[in-house]
Amino acid sequence: MPIVVKEVGVTVADSPEVTLLRDISFTLQEGSVTLLIGHSGSGKSTLLQVMSGLLKPQTGTITLDEQPIWLKPMKADPKQLLRFGLTFQFPEQQLFARSIGQEFAYSLRPYKLDKEERERRIREATHALDPRGVFAMDRSPFALSGGEQRRLALATTFATAPDWLFMDEPTAGLEAAAVRELLLMLRERSGRGGLVIATHDLDTFFPLAERVLVLDHGELVFDGSPQQLCRAPELLARAGVGLPSCAEASQELARVGIAIAPDQFTPAAAATAILAALREASSAGAPAAAAAAPIEATRREASVAVEGQQLAKPLLSGHEPPAPQAGWLGLDPRAKWLLYLLLAIGTMGQQGWGSLAVAAALVGCAFIGLPRSVLRGMRKIATSYAIFLIFSVALAGIELSPLGYSVDNGWSTTFLLVRLFVVLLAGYWLAMSTPYGQLVQGLNWALKYLYRVKLPVASFSLAVSFVFRFIPLIMREWQQFSVIVRARGKASVRPGSVRVRDIPALVVPLLLGMFHKAEQMTVAMEMKQVDGTTLLLRKNTLEWKRADTILVVVALLAWGLLLFT
Repeated sequence: MPIVVKEVGVTVADSPEVTLLRDISFTLQEGSVTLLIGHSGSGKSTLLQVMSGLLKPQTGTITLDEQPIWLKPMKADPKQLLRFGLTFQFPEQQLFARSIGQEFAYSLRPYKLDKEERERRIREATHALDPRGVFAMDRSPFALSGGEQRRLALATTFATAPDWLFMDEPTAGLEAAAVRELLLMLRERSGRGGLVIATHDLDTFFPLAERVLVLDHGELVFDGSPQQLCRAPELLARAGVGLPSCAEASQELARVGIAIAPDQFTPAAAATAILAALREASSAGAPAAAAAAPIEATRREASVAVEGQQLAKPLLSGHEPPAPQAGWLGLDPRAKWLLYLLLAIGTMGQQGWGSLAVAAALVGCAFIGLPRSVLRGMRKIATSYAIFLIFSVALAGIELSPLGYSVDNGWSTTFLLVRLFVVLLAGYWLAMSTPYGQLVQGLNWALKYLYRVKLPVASFSLAVSFVFRFIPLIMREWQQFSVIVRARGKASVRPGSVRVRDIPALVVPLLLGMFHKAEQMTVAMEMKQVDGTTLLLRKNTLEWKRADTILVVVALLAWGLLLFT
């Protein structure tokens, strides 16, 4: 059951010029253990999501047993998804159920196992990862320690017994004892299915791996064995990855005349090689060799440094920071704040459906030129709001005496909620079209004049800053946890979508993640002694341009139109 990745390319959905993966091709055989290494941002996590059927590449194909993973434009083959298992960098963030048993039940539900098989898999998965027996099935996962929660999350994935297991930084944050247990479990699994590990922990996984793939800025720059890679450490240095301890030890020993191969991965193997080198050094011809070794090592290091400098520019070319984006993002936030306020005030003053349609059209024009991700986010907000509107209208029209339904009450409620939704979309546009720092600066510029006349606007400034800070944050967290839910639930749905039955598995981790980030922000503000007054008194670095004046004129015309209607 080989996996064949052929000329795979992935770009950012809303910025096709930003490449995440470029023409990746390789074949992984059944039972192989492959390491995926590279600097942060090189594309490791993206490649794991592509291989596991969570992210569809823009170009290229991926097949398992000569069968494509993707059958429809945006949906993967459900049968293929069941053969994959993916553990994320912080797997404890996926926990949501009231008991450990329910966590296992959720991960195993797509496989439709009988009771005996389900219990057998849970026993095998917890045997190595629960040495102290804390995984009682009726215990809450949130009563576990951080390390225990991580081991539980790993165990829920191992219980699915996937043909191919993909792991993203599995040892990050694990204590030494847990790492040893994890390695033991992976060695026991060896031969029963393929394993791909994205990691920076080379010392731990090099002895286990049979093959190494090195990514650099989304390109595959090495494909070979760990031994071959350690004999060419310049490849690791060029790709921005640190050397494993065996290669570093080899270089240091060469400086003092002890030459050993740089691919002795374990301390025992290195000790044997050092002992053999010392015995050889005691022979008659050793002095000359010992004298030549440091010179050769120095020459080799110098050539590697020169070669690295020569290749630095070609490697970095094409990956320069993107130019500042034009359109809404380049305009002064003070002008956008004014446009938002005028549109909101004008919309709230509308009393008829025709004039409200004009206001909605004006707000809709503001979304022209924004990325597609913003429009997708707006669609999700509209869907949720539509459900809220239906229930609200249904309740508003109910009359108890006599029992019936008032169409007039329902219709007036509909108008009020639709008008409020148009204002909400205007606020969403402002948040999505303006970087957070500029957003706060624009708000502070407007409020500082009220602050000078002793009005209590500091708390308002702080509250509004938090609201607009959390709107894009919530969207990013939603995308992150929706991927986790799709991976656990084996859902063949469009990326970014979630099935109704998976909502609990998404909402609980999402809320916990948001609470954690809010706590971090509060602590940071306390340490910096930031309050609303401090925000208002920050230096203004905004620059008014001609385009901003034009925007203000357009805003005033739009407001006048809304007043007229």
